[in-house]
Amino acid sequence: MHNNKKKYLIIIQMFFISLLVSSCSNFNKPENNSQLSDKEMYAVGLTSLQKGDFKKANLNFEEISLNYPFSSLASRSEIMSAYTLYENNELKKAIIKLNDFIEMNPKGQLTQYAHYLLAMCYYSQISTEGRDPGLTINALNNFKLIETKYPNTKYGKDSRLKIQFLENSLARNELNIGKFYLKKGAPASSIKRFKFILQNYQNTSVIPEALYRLSEAFLIIGLKEEAIKSSAILKYNFPDNKWANLSKNLFENNLNLAQTKDYELSIIDYLKNIFD
Repeated sequence: MHNNKKKYLIIIQMFFISLLVSSCSNFNKPENNSQLSDKEMYAVGLTSLQKGDFKKANLNFEEISLNYPFSSLASRSEIMSAYTLYENNELKKAIIKLNDFIEMNPKGQLTQYAHYLLAMCYYSQISTEGRDPGLTINALNNFKLIETKYPNTKYGKDSRLKIQFLENSLARNELNIGKFYLKKGAPASSIKRFKFILQNYQNTSVIPEALYRLSEAFLIIGLKEEAIKSSAILKYNFPDNKWANLSKNLFENNLNLAQTKDYELSIIDYLKNIFD
């Protein structure tokens, strides 16, 4: 995920180019850094940022907040400080600073961006599947907040894409745990996982396999009718999916195969009458 971080910073970079850098484009860097004004210090911070010296840039922006707390650049400097921490991979510090900023500044364009950068701090820490999903959940909750509060902004639009990716990741993790339980002979535990996916991640790509695995688990514990219902829902919603085709083999060893087929078709007809 860290290697791909730059891929996800288009909005961040555009924001700074349009809003932050342009506001100081006419400042010149003085030779004596000990007597810098707030605007001059901000310009020096931007120069350090553009050179990739994130630590130095952070110090410059921090000094503005400390030495010029009532400056018109103070709030902007706090955001820039958080951004330099983010770029320098000091994510825990960035998260603390952004939470403080949001608490003190609940509204405004800078607050919109603060929410987005906070979500990105969690998003950038997500690694491979199977790890602790806490960071993924934190990122997801923050992107959902952005989508709710700022739906028509560039942050809201990008958040929707991130939400889709994160929900698929969480659903895949739940599916893998359910399959693990199924393999270890604990179908009741796997059923809980598969049902959780169906209830909480309905628009994810793992739904067809979750329905198939749910049918498998129901058959193992002898709940044939529940297994047939899951299979019927799978075939109704995803008729051309590979898991729908594989589900045809689930009941082949059943003695009442014709009865099973009739019951499944009756469920599919019922669904058609309701939704078609």
